[in-house]
Amino acid sequence: MNVANQLAAASLLLFALSANAAQEDRSSEFGGPNAVPNQLASDVANTIGNWGVAAGESWDAWKKGLQEDHGFGIGMDYTGLYFTADDAKGPGFAGAPSDKAAAGNLRLFGSWNLLGRGSGNEGTLVWKVESRHNYSSSPTPARTWAFSDLGYAGLIGPPYNADGFRIQNFYWRQRLAEGRISLIAGTVDVTDFLDVYGLVSPWLHFSNFAFSTGSATIDLPNDGSFGFGFGAMLTENLYFLGSIADVNADPKEPWESVGNFFSDNEYFTSAEIGWSKGKDYIYVDNYHVTVWHKDARDEAGKPSGWGVNFSFSRFVSEKWAPFLRGGWSDDGDSLLQKSLSAGVGYRLRNNRDLVGFGLNWGEPNENQGVGTESQYASELFYRLQAGKRLQLTADLQYIMDPAASSESSIWVIGARGRIAF
Repeated sequence: MNVANQLAAASLLLFALSANAAQEDRSSEFGGPNAVPNQLASDVANTIGNWGVAAGESWDAWKKGLQEDHGFGIGMDYTGLYFTADDAKGPGFAGAPSDKAAAGNLRLFGSWNLLGRGSGNEGTLVWKVESRHNYSSSPTPARTWAFSDLGYAGLIGPPYNADGFRIQNFYWRQRLAEGRISLIAGTVDVTDFLDVYGLVSPWLHFSNFAFSTGSATIDLPNDGSFGFGFGAMLTENLYFLGSIADVNADPKEPWESVGNFFSDNEYFTSAEIGWSKGKDYIYVDNYHVTVWHKDARDEAGKPSGWGVNFSFSRFVSEKWAPFLRGGWSDDGDSLLQKSLSAGVGYRLRNNRDLVGFGLNWGEPNENQGVGTESQYASELFYRLQAGKRLQLTADLQYIMDPAASSESSIWVIGARGRIAF
């Protein structure tokens, strides 16, 4: 029995167990802060102050009415970022290395509750589209700038490049057992729910991928993959997540991924078991272990791989968010084959602002061709809620022993701005 079939069998077994679990009714959102329903809720919670513009207040009232009357939630944001380094002596895959990178991303996202609204067994259409673009004159996309131009085997600003229009999400989510179980099917981004914790979002938190999904040891499929996901609360605190997705997707042509899924039979599969403090803390306060496998991509010439990740994150006194995360992978095409990260987030200014600090040790994947000597990264950011809709983030990173650079260390300074509507 192959890995995909094993995970499918495990999911069906856990489905049966969870359906019989004795617990209170719940409507858990399985996924992290990047998942569309959670992003919508977060933006509502963080729209503080008075915009003072009648058009803006009317827009908010209109959105609220759509949600309450028709189950239709909609959101939009624009994020821009700029990074500069004290030197750039990387391999320069796209040309002469540049010490600067800048990019922007416009997103439109939403969810439409079409079946069983208010019953706990809702059926919802979820969608997200993006328009990605570079600002900088460097031919290197901001997404790969850290590796190509700085020589750091990692990513800084992973969701930023010059791809243009992309479809990230277009899937159906069905809740069952009064919300204790969720199934999704369609165009998915597995990073919405795979190995997440409270500070995982590149829009709101750390910019270095070492502190995001999988600590850079998971050989992730492209976003916009056709696939299926499954989440279940097995007990009051114990949960399970599983997924299977096409590995040959192109988010600019997501419909081709449907054919790939059923014809190429090359899959990314994952299973995660975790403990959470409760449904209201499903991703900010949990401990979990994730196992993943990725099939070889014959046409692309990429090897198969698998790995294990762990994450311990807490939410203490409604202020502190310490975390310890790590991962190990065998073969595959991940950036790192071993990684360990630790850090903390802290809310301040009456929970409006957030400061975060993280340290990472990583060993590059031997398949990246840059050796396997250890490299180290640290990041400090401060996110300021500058108004009802505007968030400004200052960012400082220090990278030691970058794998593909002649420099012994690199300083990176950055800024990110996000406006949400």
